[in-house]
Parts: sequence; C-alpha cells; structure tokens
Amino acid sequence: MKIIIAGNGAAGIAAAEAIRENDQACELSIFSNEPGPHYSRPRVIEYLGGKVAPDKIAIKSPEYYRKNNISLHSPADIVSIDTEARRISLSDSQSAGFDTLIIAMGANSFLPPVEGSKLEGIFTLRTIADASAIIDYSRDKKKALVIGAGLLGLETASNLSHRGLETSVVEVAERLLPRQLDSDAAQILQGRLESQGLRFLLSRQTTKIERKGGGLLVSFVDGSSVQTDIVLFSAGVRSNLAVAQKAGILCEKGVCIDGHMRTSVPFIYAAGDVAQFNGTVYGLWPIAREQGKLAGLNAIGVETEYKGSVLSTKLKVTGIDVASVGAIDSGQGTEARTLTRDGNFARLFIKDQKISGGIMVGDSGSYNQLQAMIREGKPIPDPEALLFSMTGGKT
Repeated sequence: MKIIIAGNGAAGIAAAEAIRENDQACELSIFSNEPGPHYSRPRVIEYLGGKVAPDKIAIKSPEYYRKNNISLHSPADIVSIDTEARRISLSDSQSAGFDTLIIAMGANSFLPPVEGSKLEGIFTLRTIADASAIIDYSRDKKKALVIGAGLLGLETASNLSHRGLETSVVEVAERLLPRQLDSDAAQILQGRLESQGLRFLLSRQTTKIERKGGGLLVSFVDGSSVQTDIVLFSAGVRSNLAVAQKAGILCEKGVCIDGHMRTSVPFIYAAGDVAQFNGTVYGLWPIAREQGKLAGLNAIGVETEYKGSVLSTKLKVTGIDVASVGAIDSGQGTEARTLTRDGNFARLFIKDQKISGGIMVGDSGSYNQLQAMIREGKPIPDPEALLFSMTGGKT
C-alpha cells in the first residue's frame, strides 16, 4: 500500500510515527513545502528571540526518515490532488500516486486587509524563514509593534523585546488573550508584562499603515496613531484549503473530517491545523499531534475513534506561566471559584459539580490534572483543595 502524507509538521509527523509503529511494510512518503526535516514550530519564537539557533529546534534528523523507510520530499509544493486517479501533482510538474492520502497541510498566518499591510517592514511569523527575515530586518531598528494579543502575539512581543526592541502590543479586544483568559486573569498578566517592559494598546482597531519619518505610522479607528520601525501581525491563522477545495473535498473553515479522521473522500484523511471536526478547527500543536496519530492509525486500518479535544493552552511569557483549560465562562448554571495566593491566580469553572474549565496565572503545575478531570467528567470532591494546588500548594 502506498501512503502519502501532505505535510511534515506536527500532524504529519505524528501520522508517520503511528503508521511506522504499526506497519513497517507500506510505502510511506511525506511531501513538505518547507525545506529540511520536521522542526518545532512553537520554538520558532525562541529563535526569533535569539535564544536558540535554527538547528536546535529540529525534532527529526534526516537519519530518522532513512531509518524508518520514509521518503521525504522537501521542499515539494503540492498544487493538486486527483481523487479519481489517486495522484498528487507538484509545482515542478512532477506527480506521485497513492492508495491513501493524509492531508496535514497546516495553516498560514492571516494578514488582515489593512491599508498598507504589504509595505516593507511588515511581517507575520510562522516558519523559520519568517523568523530569519524579521531578524535580518530588525538589526538596526529600535521599535516594534505587534498587532494581536493572543498566544503567539504575546510570545512574539516578549522575544522581540528580548532582542532589545522597544515593543508594544495592539489588541482590538479590551484585554489580553481574549480567547483564553477572563478579565481578572488578563489584568494580572498585563500588569506583570508591563513591569517587564512591554506596552499595551487595548481596544484599538488598526485602520492604516503608512511610511513616515523613516519608519511606519500605524493609525487606529479612534484617531490615535503610533510610530514604529517594524509591524508584526499576529491575527490568527487560516487553514490551507486551496488544494483540498480544488479537489472537490468538502471544506468549511477547515477540511471536514469525521470521527475516524476521514474526509468526504473515503481514502483521504486530514489532521492538524487544516482539519475541522464538528465545526472546530483547533489550531493547537498538541491537538495536531493527537489528530495526526489517529489519522495515521485509521489510514492503515487500525480503527480509532476521535471524539474531539479539550481546548487548552499553556505558555510561558518572560517566565510567567499562563494556562487555560476547557470552557472559561460563567454562563447559566456555571459557578466560578477563585483563589489568589503567593502571587498566583487560579479560577475554576464548575457546572453540575464537574469542572468545565480553569485558568491559572503564575503557576501551571495542575495543567495536566485539569485536562484529565475535564476529559473524564467526574464530579469534583473538593474544589478548594484543587484551587490550593493550582496556586502551587501541596495537598
């Protein structure tokens, strides 16, 4: 059997690992539009901050592919999928046949349609190449502006500051991490980051960017503006759907998959940032790996059901642990319990005596425990004891 994996990121490599752990005989090929072996995309930000060299964020070596009899085609840009002939075509006019295909083509950074957004000095960050371009451009610059105070935006701002740039963060919402934190937790995090030199411009919608005074002038809806040397948009990602859509595979926000990672074409599977399950594109590295593993297993006939993932995020910004797990809203029937202790903040969301979500700022040692409790759906016997442990206490 010939299996092709389109993508060498978290989902693609997890699929390859699962296949080779259970089937050493099939012909397995990976096609990637990036050069080189699999690397840690989350650690690209560390490279941007000058904390690691590019070769230090590699996860797989060329030897891994040889040892596991995986044919890596890199860089190789897939431009079309022929579902009837079961062939992929590449930008260099080459093609390859398959019996089963796993689409793990990931996503691209979203560049909002802001006037002037394609001027020199404006970037997005997703790949090693992106980080290298920012590093080269910023060598003689003093100020940076990050647009977007989500996970990637805050980590990017922190690492630009680490490079010595005076860094500000713009966010259209009224708080940091609007998808992961509530107002109280976001305010605590903002205070800590401000004490470390970052500046925040909240409730600001960017309208225009223009060249002025040797740099860039960024203007907002409220009439205010700020001068900077570099602008980095961190406005989320969009699934790479063009190839799947052209092939007639059902897509919405992502490539639609069922509980066995199958697309609308039975012998084609999808996983990771390109995939949509029950209306959700998760866009998170750990979930991409989880989905990739299941796609690999199902592709070789080891039927394994996917029931969705617990939304959770964890990051460390200049030494500050932040974690968010599950649903973090106090809707009808949901009780919120909070504990602030020794500089750590923890909030639990409880519904029907079960944990529906949790937030931690300052200590995230209970992160895995919270994930498991939400996944298992068991009643919580002692919320106060759990809050105590979430703020670094020993129970």
